[in-house]
Amino acid sequence: MKRGFALLETIIVITFVCVSLLMLYATFTNMFDHSRRNILYDDSANIYKMFYLEEYLELNGLSHMINEASVVLTCNDFSFSSCSRLLDTLKIENLYLVKVGVKEEDGFSKGLIRYLNTLSNDVEYSYRLIGEFFIDGEYAYASIGVSEFA
Repeated sequence: MKRGFALLETIIVITFVCVSLLMLYATFTNMFDHSRRNILYDDSANIYKMFYLEEYLELNGLSHMINEASVVLTCNDFSFSSCSRLLDTLKIENLYLVKVGVKEEDGFSKGLIRYLNTLSNDVEYSYRLIGEFFIDGEYAYASIGVSEFA
């Protein structure tokens, strides 16, 4: 009788340990995926770059780009000659001016669409200036809100 109880007890303990390990594995996998996304999306260094870029662009003609549609910004859209050098210095591959709430549009890469789906729409500004950075072989994104111009 005692041998049968020990066998049953061992099977129950092994089952409990296996289920616990599976739950722990799922939790760590989820945490790892979220930390990887947090590295590629809205890194604090990239947000600072976007803040200073937005301030500079406001002084050099970003306000005329505001309309109802989302646009891909290029250096041809601005009146200053050092635009490409500025974007190269900040390591920005592409620059987008996107209306808040837009989740997908023609000309957007899959990575940008994934990034847009992570953003909240309950904000006080009407547009986002989004920078696409190419760092260590991967695209990273950061954005800053744009609402009014002087």
